[in-house]
Amino acid sequence: MRLLDNPEVRKDTRMGMLLIGLMVIGVLIGLWRFEQQVKLRYVEGQAAIVGMLLQDHPQLKSEIIPLLTKKPSEELIATGLDVLRQYGYESSLSSKLILPFHDAFKQLYLIIGVLLLIVSLSFILFQYRRNRYIYSRVRQLTSYADHVLEGKVSTPLPEMKEGDFSKLAYSFNRMRLVIQRNIEDLKTEKQFLVQLMSDISHQLKTPLSALTMYNEILSERDLSMEQRTLFLDHSKQQLERMNWLIQSLLKLAKLDVGAIEFHREPRSLQQTVLESVEMIHGLAEQRGVALVADFDSHEASMIKHDKEWLIEALLNVLKNGIEHTPAGGIVRVELETGTTLCRIHIQDQGEGIERSEIPHIFNRFYKGKKNKKSGSVGIGLSLSKSIVEGHGGVIDVQSQRGEGTRFTFLIPK
Repeated sequence: MRLLDNPEVRKDTRMGMLLIGLMVIGVLIGLWRFEQQVKLRYVEGQAAIVGMLLQDHPQLKSEIIPLLTKKPSEELIATGLDVLRQYGYESSLSSKLILPFHDAFKQLYLIIGVLLLIVSLSFILFQYRRNRYIYSRVRQLTSYADHVLEGKVSTPLPEMKEGDFSKLAYSFNRMRLVIQRNIEDLKTEKQFLVQLMSDISHQLKTPLSALTMYNEILSERDLSMEQRTLFLDHSKQQLERMNWLIQSLLKLAKLDVGAIEFHREPRSLQQTVLESVEMIHGLAEQRGVALVADFDSHEASMIKHDKEWLIEALLNVLKNGIEHTPAGGIVRVELETGTTLCRIHIQDQGEGIERSEIPHIFNRFYKGKKNKKSGSVGIGLSLSKSIVEGHGGVIDVQSQRGEGTRFTFLIPK
């Protein structure tokens, strides 16, 4: 029985069995004492009768003794009962008037009464101690629950012995860990939101200032149509930049808090990479950069991935490589398939990255000291990293100043 898993119940059961055993033993002792007392009184009564008869009629000894050791005849019993009835001595007689039995019963009642009193007091004392123990545990759990509700979740509840109280304490500790983790997550999310708002404010400050300046120029100065068109184009560029920045920040924020669910389906990774190359090909042509795709196999590598989000990650890294590669340079995209994972290599011929800066390039809004370029906000690589990690993969970077940079997407099959 699961109830007996509790040490308190087992102890109660043992104590109950002990009390019952003591009571049974006491009753047996009382009955034995009662039997001995009745026997003693009976022998004394018979001895008194025999003594009185033999005192006056000693010649009847041989006839009286057999009556005590053998069963008397029905005739003698009937004759004796008739005589006794004449003096009111019969079965309806009060036990108080039958002294041998009355004394024996008094002793029996006394023994049983004392025994019941002892057992009852022991049971009451035991129950008092048991209830005090149980309710002290309940108060301990209640007090601990109050501390948890007050946010004091750093101290675990002391472990108890086996049984339901132990399981309850274990559940309380698990609840404490969940609440503690939730509190920490809330603090992290709060810090994240504060940082996000600060980042958005900081990044929007420049395009907003530019838009404000363009509007002031357009409204307060006499400009030619050509000049107005130029400032309107600048305003449009800033608005597009703001839109891209806001969309990127929202994507990154959703990824950071786990609000985006990747729809990973078996797809051709080769086709996904080719689509990414085609989408960024126009930018490469504008900058005079050759974009080359090289795959180790013509067979489609089918792996589970979210096509749209992985294209987003690839485009950010490809765009970064194209912008850092001088005109006439090459950005090479390679795809390797292994037994457990696929590798996507993106190699540019840019200026490279200082070794000390490599650990920081995936930080949000990070820009290298020697390659801060116009229009870059340092968010694309951070977004790509979050997307790849959401697929269970990682991005590796190898770079050296003056020799270009190689990004490698490691995506498990």
